[in-house]
Amino acid sequence: MYAKCGAGMLGSRKVFEEICGSDLVVWNTMISGYAQNKELAVEALECFRRMQRAGYRPDDCSFACAISACSNLSSPSQGKQFHALQMKSEIPSNQISVNNALVAMYSKCGNLQDARQLFQRMPEHNTVTLNSIIAGYAQHGIGNESLNLFKQMLAAGIAPTSITFVSILSACAHTGRVEEGKKYFNMMTDKFGIEPEAEHYSCMIDLLGRAGKLSEAERLIETMPFSPGSAAWAALLGSCRKYGNMELAEKAARQFMQLEPTNAVPYVMLASMYSGARRWEEAARIRKLMRDRGIRKKPGCSWIELENRVHVFVAEDNSHPMIKEIHTYLDEMCVKMKRAGYVPDVRWALVKDDETGDQEKEIMLAHHSEKLAVAFGLLFTKDGEPLLVVKNLRICGDCHNAIKLISAISGRKITIRDAYRFHCFEKGLCSCGDYW
Repeated sequence: MYAKCGAGMLGSRKVFEEICGSDLVVWNTMISGYAQNKELAVEALECFRRMQRAGYRPDDCSFACAISACSNLSSPSQGKQFHALQMKSEIPSNQISVNNALVAMYSKCGNLQDARQLFQRMPEHNTVTLNSIIAGYAQHGIGNESLNLFKQMLAAGIAPTSITFVSILSACAHTGRVEEGKKYFNMMTDKFGIEPEAEHYSCMIDLLGRAGKLSEAERLIETMPFSPGSAAWAALLGSCRKYGNMELAEKAARQFMQLEPTNAVPYVMLASMYSGARRWEEAARIRKLMRDRGIRKKPGCSWIELENRVHVFVAEDNSHPMIKEIHTYLDEMCVKMKRAGYVPDVRWALVKDDETGDQEKEIMLAHHSEKLAVAFGLLFTKDGEPLLVVKNLRICGDCHNAIKLISAISGRKITIRDAYRFHCFEKGLCSCGDYW
């Protein structure tokens, strides 16, 4: 009850510790509570290990929850360890709840191939199975396969849920399928009696905005049957930034700020747009507003897991013990990239005034966290080994262009999981088709 009612895991933990003679159900409840909170995924795995040390043998529920925690951590190594542990246990390999968790875990860790193989080996599928694999393809920007799986789902007589349509609409948004997105949005109520919720409207606003249909996206917000939330305005604001619509961006940012006055996102995005338009006074006004309200921008950070150890990088941070080698490698790689046609996009270097020169901006761009993490991975892994880098924010446009070229020069497959989706770079191309 404490875990599900938003009271946090402190209440759950207190009750748990007062119980004399805990059983497997109680341990599973704790693991599940931690796993459902992304920030507490590490605690979920530690709770699983404590349960084992206490002499309890994990069941299918234990494994499903622990594997879900690995998904939230984007830790393929730990996910594989739990998969191997489950295979060695007495739990049948056809246990659908565990297999569903594994499909979701492999998808969220950037390994669609293993997710699909596991999906195809499963003797039966249910709504959760299909939702997991459809969401995986949607997050990777492979809209065709998401929609094909959705059609298979309907043909098999498996009823879609509200969650299914979030993935389908997201797949349409990430691949520019405006008319198909509208068709599936209408299908929700017309065919399945599912009333669209805030997340579905946000997907539609994102779909229209990405396609440049900003006026239509604005009209959709105004005609929603309930007050739009911050996610809807955030989607519109992101599209305004892409297409440079300052007037609508100001409106979206104001609405976003009213709903979440302490969230740094609308302030940062609007200040960035002002700076890009060389409207320095307005940009300074937004930054002053942030300072006055005590709002700090979340620092961009990226991390990569090598040999069961997570290496975290923050932009302009020189604390990593191998940072000199990383900078040297990036300098050498930048020369190769420029020979291949790379031109640093200095618009993505966040500066506070017009006095910063292009050379300084290029140095700032070269030290973005995702570039540092990719360089570290290339330096300390074997040739040909694929890389997975996770980022807490959206990948920037310059890093996107640079990593495409890095993938071609290094001959590596590089996957970036940012806050919104996966970008799989290989041979100079990205799975998103540059539509993001």
